[in-house]
Amino acid sequence: MKLLAAAVASASMTVSAQQVINNEGTGQVLLYPFYSVESGSNTYIHVANTTGASKAVKIRFSEGRNGQVALEFNAYLGPYDVFPMAVGSVEGGGAVLTTDGTCTVPELGTANGDYSGSQSELADGSVLRNQPFLPYLYADDVSNSIGRTQLGFVEVIEMGEVDSSVDVSKCADVRKLWASGAWSTDSSTKVTAPTGGLAGTAMFINPSLAYSVSIDVTAIDGWAKPLTNYHTGPGTLGTNLDEGVKKATIWDGDEYVTVDYTSQSMGSAMATGAVLSARQFSNEVQIESGLAAETDFVVTQPLAKFYTSSTTATAPYTKAYDATKAANVACESFKLTQFDRASGSSVGAGTFVPATSNGTAGDLCDAVSVIKFDTNSALLVDGAVPVGFQFQNGQARFVSENSFVADDNGVTVQGLPVIGFAATRIVNGPMSYGYSAPHASMTVTSGT
Repeated sequence: MKLLAAAVASASMTVSAQQVINNEGTGQVLLYPFYSVESGSNTYIHVANTTGASKAVKIRFSEGRNGQVALEFNAYLGPYDVFPMAVGSVEGGGAVLTTDGTCTVPELGTANGDYSGSQSELADGSVLRNQPFLPYLYADDVSNSIGRTQLGFVEVIEMGEVDSSVDVSKCADVRKLWASGAWSTDSSTKVTAPTGGLAGTAMFINPSLAYSVSIDVTAIDGWAKPLTNYHTGPGTLGTNLDEGVKKATIWDGDEYVTVDYTSQSMGSAMATGAVLSARQFSNEVQIESGLAAETDFVVTQPLAKFYTSSTTATAPYTKAYDATKAANVACESFKLTQFDRASGSSVGAGTFVPATSNGTAGDLCDAVSVIKFDTNSALLVDGAVPVGFQFQNGQARFVSENSFVADDNGVTVQGLPVIGFAATRIVNGPMSYGYSAPHASMTVTSGT
């Protein structure tokens, strides 16, 4: 979402360790803001290695309510390798599916207790591997159904470069390294620090309605601490977004600003949050009745759980997550302004919350919120937040009054760490088509 010049992104990474959004689309971290299998939908996720070195990568699917991990595994991508996956529906929850030969640990499509995977041979001789998502990490919540995994987001983190002496295409050998080889005692063996070069694409598709929309992927470069090996085992919940460097470079509308949270205990999460932060975001809305148009906004907060999982929230968040409540009360307020295409505006229109929510008007509560501006959701999400739009077309702007704690130099970043996009569906008789656009966002800083 943040538009940083590629030259600045590259320079920031090589001169000093600080996180940046890479507008060229490659990085050490990739964030996919949305997947959904609701209403018969599927989501396609591709991870590409654009470099000539092999990569050890952590792939993590998180459910959309509180961002709890639904499935994670290690993937080992060879030079210029592309790993395609799909997210589909299995027994009320989500699941990852692939026919690709990229090595994963554990192997996808294998036993996993009550949520075991499966493998089946297709007509062309390829093997379809299916691995269901899991509800284990939120099992103690009042709201703990497997249905929470039907919608969420994806994070991909480079753990390091794998030495060329390890052939990652020979998956049996790679898995043996974990089972009884060098990695079983020292996971850093023949793995060096991350260097970036990962790229991602994604697409939402509903086969029965024959339409799809692309999903904007955010790439963070300079995330890893210098000379740090992040290679961790599968199923350990190791290598997280809150483990990167504690500095970030952001564009605040006037200049590039470096924020430094080195002395702060949550400094890594603060730096990643700052680089994703937006005080406001906006996008086009089209709900023209003559086109049978529908528009949704996806607003994803991939770091919220790091700030809201204690009894009290940490700034920029103000409300803690409460697992004992059926409705999510970790809600943050946004001011909504609607504009038509002729600059006419209306402030705060629409109910903005589901009728069953405990939130107040203007609140967004979940790790992944889908806002619908029409009666129907363009992305076919059952729990989409309804917002009445007073015009047939135009744009909507959301503004946050939240602020991070000041960094070590007294600089305060305003807003919340959010990513996302707008998706529009247009129906033309028996035909329909969709398109999407990343949110336009603005970050504001204050202080010295």
